[in-house]
Amino acid sequence: MSRAEELVVHLGRPEDLLTVEPTDLFDDDVARTVPGAEELFEVLLARRRPGRAGGRVVVTLPAADLGTEPDAVAARLAAGLRRWCTRRLESVGRDSGLQRRLAVAALRPGIPLFLVGLLFSTDFLAPDVPEFFQELLGNGVFLVIAWIGLWYPLDSLFFARLPLKRQRRALEVLRAMPLEAHPRPSAERVVARDASGDGG
Repeated sequence: MSRAEELVVHLGRPEDLLTVEPTDLFDDDVARTVPGAEELFEVLLARRRPGRAGGRVVVTLPAADLGTEPDAVAARLAAGLRRWCTRRLESVGRDSGLQRRLAVAALRPGIPLFLVGLLFSTDFLAPDVPEFFQELLGNGVFLVIAWIGLWYPLDSLFFARLPLKRQRRALEVLRAMPLEAHPRPSAERVVARDASGDGG
């Protein structure tokens, strides 16, 4: 598999994939404030097409942490990453459901507001109404009120949930990626990167 299909994250210890201890920053120059899984997710989410399948996750660790059984360490990391993605998908699902319920609830006052605004707008567009009030109230105030009644619920149903759908696609792809673990001789502080060239 080519290097261009890799998501690479550098860890100081295996546990850093899922959890960090911020107080380590007092004593450790390579301590992290964000778990490696979160960095991988953010890098994948930044892609133009986060839902594109394929690729692999490459985790680098100090050689001492890989020990004599690097495959066992990689398997443990892969299992942890899959569980992390599953829990995040559950959270995204809850957020999406809440967003949908709020949008549907907003339709209850929104539809009457839309109808009332449309009714008054139509009334003020009658031929016997002076042109000034037609423009101000018929084509202006009451028409705006009508559209306000539907704007929030429609925005919540169709647009506000788009970031959640993007997160879901990215998490599903990340969960399906195979994971490899490689030794890193240097203790230099480095962060996750996307080797696909698709981060823009």
